[in-house]
This record gives sequence, C-alpha cells and structure tokens, in this order.
Amino acid sequence: MANAIAKTTIGNSKMTDFVEQTNFVGQNNGAKLYEDIATYPVDSLFNTQFIAQLLAHNFADMPVVETLAPLVKPTISRPSTRQRPLFKSVMVNVSEDKFSLQTEQHLLNAQRLRTLTFTQAFSVSFAGFHPSSEQPLDRDDFDNYCTHVVVYDETKQDSFGQPLAVATTRLLDKNGAIKAGHFYSEHEFRLGRLLDDYPYNVLEIGRTCVHPDYRGITTINHLWESIAAVAKAYNVNAFMGCASVPMEEGNVQNWLNNQLDSTKLDVKVTRKLPEDKLSAVDLAQVADVDLANPQNFALPALLKMYVKMGCSLGAAACYDPEFDCADVFVWLPFEQVKPRYQHYLH
Repeated sequence: MANAIAKTTIGNSKMTDFVEQTNFVGQNNGAKLYEDIATYPVDSLFNTQFIAQLLAHNFADMPVVETLAPLVKPTISRPSTRQRPLFKSVMVNVSEDKFSLQTEQHLLNAQRLRTLTFTQAFSVSFAGFHPSSEQPLDRDDFDNYCTHVVVYDETKQDSFGQPLAVATTRLLDKNGAIKAGHFYSEHEFRLGRLLDDYPYNVLEIGRTCVHPDYRGITTINHLWESIAAVAKAYNVNAFMGCASVPMEEGNVQNWLNNQLDSTKLDVKVTRKLPEDKLSAVDLAQVADVDLANPQNFALPALLKMYVKMGCSLGAAACYDPEFDCADVFVWLPFEQVKPRYQHYLH
C-alpha cells in the first residue's frame, strides 16, 4: 500500500487537511511495526473512501489494525457548547496463537459494552469471568476466533479510564469457523446444507450492539464501514447471522410468516419458540412503526435494516433461553443486496 493517499477535491468546497497515522502491529511479538502516514482532505465526519482503501488489503495475520477517523474542522469554526465525538475504529483479530495485552484490552472493552447493552435490552445475567473485571461479562469461546470491531469515542472515557467504546460487533468467516468448530449460528440453526452448497466465503456478524447514548446513523455507518472493510479483506460474498427480538415485543413467528417479500430458507431450528412465551402482540401489524418513537415497538434496527437490504430469512425463529428472545436467521448474499444499499458493501 502506498505511503500516502493523494489529495482529492470533492465538489468546489475547500476542505481541511488532516494527517492520519495508522499502525499495523505485525507478528514476532509486536516487533515489526508498519506506519502509513496519509495526508488527505475530508468533507464529512467520516472519510469512508479512506477507510475502505486503508483496509482493502489482507490483515488476517495481524492481531491489531487501528484507524483513526478524522473529526471535521471547518475553515470557519463556530463555538459549540458540546464537544463532538472523535471516533476511532479498531479491528482486533483474536486467535489462540496471537494474543497481546493490547488485543486483550480491546476485547475486554467490547465485552463490557456488550454486557451493558444486552443486560439492559434482555435483562440477562452473564457468567463470563475476566481477572480485570469486577463483574461477570458477556464472553465465550467464539471470542477467541473472531475479528472484533470496536468503535470508540476518543473524547470520552469509561469508568475504567479507557476510551469509551460506543459500538462493537464480532465477525467470523469460514476459516475462523473451522478453527472454532462451527459458526455460532449453528448452535441454533441446521445450516450444513446451506453452507456446503455455497461456494464462496461467508462472514457471520454477531454480538452487534451500540451504546445507548450513541444510537444514531453516524455510529451505525461507522460500524458498517469497518464491517465492509473486513468483508473485503477476507474476500467474502455473503453476510449471515442471528437477529434477536425480545419475546415480549411481539409474535416473531407470525411476523416471519407474513414476510412475503423475503425469500424463506428451510433451515431447521434447534429449539422451537415455546408457545407459552409467545407474545399476544401481533408483530406483523406493528413491525414498521417509526423507530424514532420509543413508545412504539418496531423491529430491532439491525433486523429491519437486513430486511430492507434484501436478505433471506429462516422460515422459523429459534428460542434463545439465555437471552429469552427469538432469534431470526438472516442470510444476505451480496448479489441480493438492493441497489440503494450497495454502498454498505463498499
């Protein structure tokens, strides 16, 4: 990769130059360090093109990849009573033979955010233990085989003195699944035939969550930029995963039965939804309620986004007893993505 990315002009506006430093800490116990310094202009909060270019190469053998997304600094600055967030996106590739204090801290930050958000959303109690944590965490063996994306707001700190983690997800491709024994989704769905018949690499997206104070389109877009970069690096051609809906929010199975525009996949579930836990609320009638109104139920934002993008859905939802929720299987080959959402893949 070139040491500098050439300056470009977008429109006729003048834009502030920024210096971006990206460190790639290689193998050999971190002894090998590559630094790319790129000076480039931006005209929006996140430079999508830069991040895509930066991460377009294969970093599968690197334990840590860090990118710092620049904050817009207009030529004419206006006083503000609130400091804008400065987002930093970190990708940590965790495996048994490559681990460091740096990757461990990023993973711990992701697990703390997952614990916070999932406890609030599903009232779940976790049993995962980490010596640096005073509370049980959402952590499992799959964490050791995934690439974890952690988005930070560098202007804030959490209660442990770390940069505030505001979004995270973990990603597992076919090679990682072989090391782990299987995909996480295979705990809940019988996917053998589907995966065996698909000739390309697949990226499983899981444990996605956003900090309650940062649930806006800016944070979501930044997370998707990193997901797309990992997908390109691993040369995958489809996303898949489980989207969770709290049981009390609505009858998920009825909603699935009424999704006439979505292709249904005949994948068997490992646990059927218990009849006594099915909500009386007809999810099919309320699924499209405006997300902006917290008093109204709507589909979880991630599942709603997958449906709009053109995904296929498992014909039946699986019951997750740990989270007491209904999990919907999502399958999204890139050729199915509708044109208006293709930018999420780049």
